[in-house]
Amino acid sequence: MSELVLWHFPISHYNEKVRWALDWKRLPHRREVRTWDYVPRAWWATGQLRLPILFIDGRAVADSTAIIAELERLCPEPALYPADPEARARALALEDFCDEELGHAVRAAILGPVFYEDPMAAIDALTTGMPASARRVIGALPAGFRTFYVRRHRIDRATIAAERRKVRDGMNRIAAAVGPSGHLVGDRFTVADLTAAALLSPIAQPAELEYPLAQPLHPLMEEYRSSLAHHPALRWTVEIYRKHRGGAATHGAAAGFS
Repeated sequence: MSELVLWHFPISHYNEKVRWALDWKRLPHRREVRTWDYVPRAWWATGQLRLPILFIDGRAVADSTAIIAELERLCPEPALYPADPEARARALALEDFCDEELGHAVRAAILGPVFYEDPMAAIDALTTGMPASARRVIGALPAGFRTFYVRRHRIDRATIAAERRKVRDGMNRIAAAVGPSGHLVGDRFTVADLTAAALLSPIAQPAELEYPLAQPLHPLMEEYRSSLAHHPALRWTVEIYRKHRGGAATHGAAAGFS
């Protein structure tokens, strides 16, 4: 069995996508939470600045889609890719849509307004699952971190409404794609279900989410969640988590902190 080490941000829905894939396949792995030190380390390991990064026997694989593709090669069963070529193409197309359109919009839609009205509340949310030192360091310069974060993710006041429309459009597409089995492609759980549910999890906050936001939510977050509470895609997300999100397959009782 290969040694698997995951560098991750607990709160990130793209990182949740990879954690779920590892757990779905019951692959023992070690998780290391990266905080403010991740930028030079990620660049050194992969030549890019995003997490998650999965190390497989020391070899770094970046990007959630590439990581899942590698996990399918390493551990074909239980499969996340449909065996039928046409079904696989549909599943991968939905994964790509969720990655490139929905996931980024969710980030802006739920956190953007909070960053502009209450930066410390946004920092509290982003440091969920991190050691207390992360909040202290980032929280020492809330305005500076806000500037860094919104520029990095191309969030501004003028685009938040557009991103929220994009989220709703994406949820409409997901709801329309759900078949009689309750899945997006065919009659079983695939990478399409996993990706769509993981990337909607910051809004849905399902009970099985490993790193939920602290309660009570900031009023701006709660107001936004409430506006979508009855959308069928959000109810679908909660059900997919209930049926398919089991316990972590990490080594030991908790993720490692570095």
